[in-house]
Amino acid sequence: MRRRFVIWGIFLVSTFPVIAAEQAISVTPYYEIEDPFTINFLRQSEQQAKYLQIKVALKSDDPEIIAHAATHLPMIQDSLRLLFSDQDMTKISSIEGRQSLQSEAFDVINEIFVSELNNANLQEIYFTRFIWQ
Repeated sequence: MRRRFVIWGIFLVSTFPVIAAEQAISVTPYYEIEDPFTINFLRQSEQQAKYLQIKVALKSDDPEIIAHAATHLPMIQDSLRLLFSDQDMTKISSIEGRQSLQSEAFDVINEIFVSELNNANLQEIYFTRFIWQ
């Protein structure tokens, strides 16, 4: 009887790595750009200080996209900073404007992956922080 429990225990323990590996494969990877983007809208705000702070995360099922996000981070940051700085503050103060900006940011980042990796498997980008004051 004890021998059966030992054999059963060995079987269960030996399957844990397989189960863990299967679960790890199904997880959708994210890459979060650690530094937020902070934009000053002083010129557009009639001398009142207005700031926008955005934090961005990328989502892709393709591990190549996530792995190369850090490699191409300076290019991604520069492109996003230019995009965010070029916005009109009245546009981004609405939900539709924010969604439009998010779509434009997706296009900018995806274009980098296409040109650098010939890979268009970026699924989504998220604004994990959007502070407008």
